[in-house]
Amino acid sequence: MGMYSRLFLPIFLIIAMVVGIRYHLMLESETTYANARYQHDADELAAHLSKALLPALAAPDRAGIDATLSSALLLNADLDAARLDYPGGHLEALRSAHAAPEYPAWFTLLSPIVHNSRTLAVGDATLMLDFEPVQPLNGVWRNVHQQAVISALNVAIIYTLLGIIIFANKRMLRRLADATNRFQAGDHDVRLPVRGTLEGRMLASTFNNMAQRVQALVHKLQQSQNDLSAQLTRTLLAQQQLQVEKDRIEVTLASIGDAVITTDLHGKIDTINEVAQQLTGWPESRARGMELHQVFVLANNFGQHSLLKAMKQIYAGGEVVKVGNQSLRNRVGQTSTVEYTANAIRTPQGEVQGSVLVFRDVTERRQLMQQISWQSNHDILTGLPNRAALALRFEQEVQRAREHNYLLAVCLFDLDHFQHVNQTMGQAVGDEVLKQAASRLHDFAGQRHYVARLGGDEFVLLLPELNDRAAIDYAMSKLMAALARDYVCSGKAVSMSASVGIAVYTGNDISADNLLRHADQALYQAKITGRNRHHFFDADLDEQVRTHHNRRTEVRAAVHDNELVLFYQPKLDMRKGRIVGMEALLRWQHPLRGIISPGDFLPIVEHSDVIVDIGEWVLREALRQLESWRSFDADWVISVNIAARHFQRHDFVERLTEILAEFPDVPPHMLELEILESSALSDIAHVRSIMLACQALGISFALDDFGTGYSSMSYLKRLPADVLKIDQSFVRNMLVDRDDLHLVSAVIGLARSFGLGVIAEGVETIEHGAMLMRLGCDLVQGYGIARPMPADDVLAWVGSFDTAAAVWQAAASLPPIVSLHADPAGGGSQLALI
Repeated sequence: MGMYSRLFLPIFLIIAMVVGIRYHLMLESETTYANARYQHDADELAAHLSKALLPALAAPDRAGIDATLSSALLLNADLDAARLDYPGGHLEALRSAHAAPEYPAWFTLLSPIVHNSRTLAVGDATLMLDFEPVQPLNGVWRNVHQQAVISALNVAIIYTLLGIIIFANKRMLRRLADATNRFQAGDHDVRLPVRGTLEGRMLASTFNNMAQRVQALVHKLQQSQNDLSAQLTRTLLAQQQLQVEKDRIEVTLASIGDAVITTDLHGKIDTINEVAQQLTGWPESRARGMELHQVFVLANNFGQHSLLKAMKQIYAGGEVVKVGNQSLRNRVGQTSTVEYTANAIRTPQGEVQGSVLVFRDVTERRQLMQQISWQSNHDILTGLPNRAALALRFEQEVQRAREHNYLLAVCLFDLDHFQHVNQTMGQAVGDEVLKQAASRLHDFAGQRHYVARLGGDEFVLLLPELNDRAAIDYAMSKLMAALARDYVCSGKAVSMSASVGIAVYTGNDISADNLLRHADQALYQAKITGRNRHHFFDADLDEQVRTHHNRRTEVRAAVHDNELVLFYQPKLDMRKGRIVGMEALLRWQHPLRGIISPGDFLPIVEHSDVIVDIGEWVLREALRQLESWRSFDADWVISVNIAARHFQRHDFVERLTEILAEFPDVPPHMLELEILESSALSDIAHVRSIMLACQALGISFALDDFGTGYSSMSYLKRLPADVLKIDQSFVRNMLVDRDDLHLVSAVIGLARSFGLGVIAEGVETIEHGAMLMRLGCDLVQGYGIARPMPADDVLAWVGSFDTAAAVWQAAASLPPIVSLHADPAGGGSQLALI
C-alpha cells in the first residue's frame, strides 16, 4: 500500500469523530429550539382560548363555545384535543387524525420532545388541552436529514479524490520504473513527460535532469576517447599554429599605438614593441633580458616600489593592476606622464607564464585636464579668477572678517560707455581694453587683495583687513586714477573711466551674495549720478531700489500677459481738412487699476531691456493695425515713439527689418518713428547712422518734444530728421504767453529753413489751430481734435469727423503771420500781419 492508501482509515476515523460531534451538537440545538417553540405555541394557544371563551361562558352560548374549541385545532397543528367542563355541561373538540410522521420511530429516542398537556380555569369552567409533538419532530428530522445527506456527499467526494490521487501516483511510479529500465538498457534519450500532479512534475523534472547529466557525462567520455586517438596528430598542427600566433603577436605589438613590454616569471623582458622603445629610450636589442624596473623607470614618489609590488602579485596569480598619473624617466633622463596596466600571461590551464605591461603617454592629456581645470576657475580673456572662483574666496574672506573683526570692502567695477567703444571701434579693441583694465586691477590687488571678472565689463575687487572707511576712499582714489588712464589699443589711445559700487561688511549677519547685490545697487547709483565715481551702498536707498525692482517685475509680467494696449490719436491737416495719420500711444490695461498711462510705468523700465520688448511689441501691434486700416485709407501714416535704449541698440535696424518683413502689405514709408531730441544728443554720430539706415528702408523720423532739450543749429543739421514736433507745453500756452508764441514761431521758422515738416501737439481749441496756420503750421494733433482712443473706435470717429472738418478749414482763410517784433511801449512782442 502507498502512503495515500494508508491515509484512508485515519481520515475515516477523523471524519467519523467530527461528524459525530457535529451531529450531536446540531441535534441538541435543533431539539432545544423545536421544543421551546412547541411549548411557546402551546402557551399562546391556552392564553388565547382563555380570553375567547369568557364571553361565550357568560351568555352561556353553547354553540359559540363549541366553535371556539373547534377553531383551536386550526390554530395549532400540534393540538390533539381540547375539552371544557362548565356548569352547563361538557364539550370537547378532537382531531380526527394526525398526518403521518416523517421521522422514523427510533428518532424519538434521539430527540426527546414528549406529549404536552395544559389544564387551566376559565371562570367557573375548566379547560384541558392535549398536544402531540409531531410537527416539532418533523422539523428537527428534516434539518438533520438534510445535513446528513450533505455530509455523506462530502465524504464520498473526499474518498473519490483520494482514489484519483492513488491512481495517479501508481501511474507515475509505473512510468518512472519503465523509464529507468529503458535508461539502464542504454536508451539515454528517454525522458518523462512533465505533467500531472505537482509531485509528478517534480519527479519527472528530477529524472530528466539526472538523465541529461548522465547522458552528457557519457557523451564526454565517448568524446574523450575519440579525442585521444587524434591527439598526436593535432600536436604537430599545434606547433605550427604556435609559430603563426607568435608571428602575429609580434606584428600586432609593432602596430598598436600603446607601448607593450612582456616579461617572464623572473621579471626579465621578453619583448618590447616600437612605442615602448621610444618612450623608454631602450632599443629591443639592449632591453631584452633586462629586468623590467631597469627599463620601465618610474621617477615619482613610491613609483618603483609600487611597480615591483604589483608585478610580484601578478607573478603569484593576482588580478590585473591599473595605475595612472606616473612619471616615466627614459634612458636619457627625460620624463613623461604615463598610465599603465599590468596583467599575467597564462597558459590554457591558467598557470602564470609571465606578464604583459601596457602603457601610454598621457602628458598631453594631463596638460589639457590641467588647462580645463584652470579655465573652470579663471576668465579666459583676462586670466583673472571668474565668478565660480570668486564665490569660494568671497565666503572665506567674509568668514575671516567676522572672526578677526575687521572691515571687508566689496567693490564692483563697471567700465563707463564700454558698450559704445565695443560697437564703434570693434570687439578686438573692446577685448584689449578689458585685458588692460584687468591688468591694472590685478597689479593693484597684489597678494593682499583679490580681484575677479564677473563677465562683460564687470569686475569685483575684495579689500580685506581695513580699519575704516577712509582707507577704502584712499584705495578707490588710487585705483580710479589708474583705471582712468588712456588705454592704448593698436596704437590708438582710448579714453575710458570706471564706476564703482562699494558694499562694506562690518560683521553683521549677511551673506556674500547679498553683499555683492548691495555693491551692484551702489554701482547703479554711481552710474546714474554721473559715472567716473565710486558710491557706497545706502540701506535706505536699497529699499527704494527693491521697490523699483518689484514694479519693474510687474511691468515685465504685464508684457508677458498681454496687458498692454495701443490707443491712437489722429493727426489733422487743417488746411485740407482731412486726417493724415495716427500716433500710436501706449497704455497698460491693468486688471485692477484700469487704464494706466505710460508716464506711470515706462520710466520704471526705460533703463532695462524690458523697454526693448515693449518697443518691439508696439511696432508689431501698430503695423498690424495699419495693415487693417489700409482698406479704409491707404495714405495714413502711423507714428511710433521709440525709447532711447531701444533705438541705440546695435541690432535695432536688423530687428526693425525683420519686423517689417512680417507685414509685407504695409509699405515702410507708412511708418514714422518718433525719438526724443534729448535721447539723440547722447551720441549724435551713432544716432545719425541708425536714422540713415532706417531712412534707406523708407522710414521717416520725427523729433518729438522739440525745444525741450538742448536744441541747437548744429544738432539739427547733423540729425537727418523729417519732421519737427513742437512740444504741447508751448502750444497750449501760446495764446496767453508771448514767450511760448515766440518759441512756436521760431521752431516753425527753423523747420522751414531746414526744409523739414512740422507738426504741433497740444491743440485744444480752434483758436490754437487758427494761430498755428497763421504761423505756417498746418499739421496738428491734440484734445481739441480728438483724445487718444482704442483702435476699434477710430473708424467710427473718422466718419463723424467729416462734418467738423470744415470748421478747421475755415481757419485757413486767415492771413499768415510774417513777423514778430517788440512792442515800442515795452508791452512785449506784437504780430505783424498782411
